[in-house]
Amino acid sequence: MLQIHALSYRYPGARDAQLEVRDFSLESGRHAVLLGPSGSGKSTLLHLIAAILKPQQGRLIAAGTDLAALGPREADAWRGANVGFLPQKMALVPSLSARENILLAAYAPGKSQDRARADALLDALGIGDKASARPQQLSQGQQQRVALARALYHRPGLLLADEPTANLDDRACALAIELLVTQAAQAGASLVIATHDARVLAALPEAQVLRLSVPEASA
Repeated sequence: MLQIHALSYRYPGARDAQLEVRDFSLESGRHAVLLGPSGSGKSTLLHLIAAILKPQQGRLIAAGTDLAALGPREADAWRGANVGFLPQKMALVPSLSARENILLAAYAPGKSQDRARADALLDALGIGDKASARPQQLSQGQQQRVALARALYHRPGLLLADEPTANLDDRACALAIELLVTQAAQAGASLVIATHDARVLAALPEAQVLRLSVPEASA
């Protein structure tokens, strides 16, 4: 599902690399936790895996595809077919209902909207009665479930979550992790969570761990 070798990334204009990964692999259906402090490149790596950013050095192969070889349109199509992304900031559109926010996932891969699929996901996540509600009418936990439903909409093989337990108390943290693991299992997806929260690792003892550190600045 995921193979990384000698990968590094530097944002345009930056002097030093923001991310360096020597070797890492993840089999299909397995879970991984990316651990590291702020500035270690956890979010950058998720964006590379999702083909939002393009690898500059090294190899990154996901779902059998060399992501460095994809052009912008190819990357969009690949992402739409293979990746579900739960960002740290849920990015729900305020003017759209919960159902409509989920159906946005149909645009990138150019597929027709499936209202029944969106409603089934809302039901499965326990908020089927909120299909017509706007984000501002939902609690933070309910908004997170809508964002997760959007990530799961097209049955991805790879589910990515960026700091999904940030600012959550212990009970809410446990529920968020359980929700991610359960939904990944139902979708048959590999789950990759980027976090600096030790509670995530404690809750996923069988997950593979990739520890990232802040790259040393060049002299």
